[in-house]
Amino acid sequence: MKLKSSLTLLCLVLVSSFVTTTAVRAQSEAAYPSKAVRLIIPFPPSGSTDILGRIVADFLSKDLGQPFIVVNVGGAGGTIGAIQAVRAPADGHTLLMGTPSTIINNPVLNPNIGYDPLKDLQSISFLWSQPAVLLVNKDGPYRTLKDLIAEARRRPGQLNYGSNGAGGFNHLAAELFNSLANVKISHIPYKGAAPAMNDLMGKNLDIVFGTVAGLTSATDKLNGLAVASPTRSPFIPSVPTFAEAGLPAYVYTSWGGFFAPSGIPGRIAERLGNSIEKGLKDQTIKARFIAAGVDPVASTPAELQKHIANEYQQVKQIIEVAGIKLQ
Repeated sequence: MKLKSSLTLLCLVLVSSFVTTTAVRAQSEAAYPSKAVRLIIPFPPSGSTDILGRIVADFLSKDLGQPFIVVNVGGAGGTIGAIQAVRAPADGHTLLMGTPSTIINNPVLNPNIGYDPLKDLQSISFLWSQPAVLLVNKDGPYRTLKDLIAEARRRPGQLNYGSNGAGGFNHLAAELFNSLANVKISHIPYKGAAPAMNDLMGKNLDIVFGTVAGLTSATDKLNGLAVASPTRSPFIPSVPTFAEAGLPAYVYTSWGGFFAPSGIPGRIAERLGNSIEKGLKDQTIKARFIAAGVDPVASTPAELQKHIANEYQQVKQIIEVAGIKLQ
């Protein structure tokens, strides 16, 4: 009889403890954020990712009632900042401003990088998207995508493209094009996108896969043959999509988004996502994003997580087919 009473008492204590812990956790999640939130931007200050991240951080501070403090952690192409975020407590008070290089490209190129984006990071929301644009010199010989493809097939390996380095956005965009168009355009890596763009304008390169902002800032010297989005970009409406230009399978975009260490409570991820969506509907914020040449785009955590998983496989295939290695 005593044994039965003791077991009953133990069960009551365990149930009470579980209920109390659950209630405390729920209260904590409901009160989020309960202190300043650290937003890691894994690049130096003043770049476009930094500027756009700060715009959203400022809105979140006002909307959620706690400071969102931007911390720039540059180095190793964004890897150092990403590792710091992964190792932080999963309570929503440390977030990461992620881009394709930190979330997809770097981990695919280096499996020993120190984090697995599909396991160690929880998606929160997209912030923006920016399609690749195939750029050529305005005074060059190529007027259409078909012109370029025909010449590339006629002279395999003799045309060239510039990129901001192995595994970067421009590099992978060009190698995907090589594969889908069945051409071989040779890679010339640079120590950044700006030098490659300068050489394109100086007629030292045949093409560069750049951005909408890169084209709109140099329309007197460059033409866009096609934009790699499903529909035409409102920033460059005269430039056809790749589908319209004759290569329907080609879609490739850069993007930015918020991430948290894996294990963040779903309620917190949802609250952050809802606040971001609210911010991106604000006309002032939308105007600032558009001025930077990007489309403001919010999403649910599940939508971003699905995109990451799909893009991870796409980039892995591009890198394997092209034989891209770490430099």
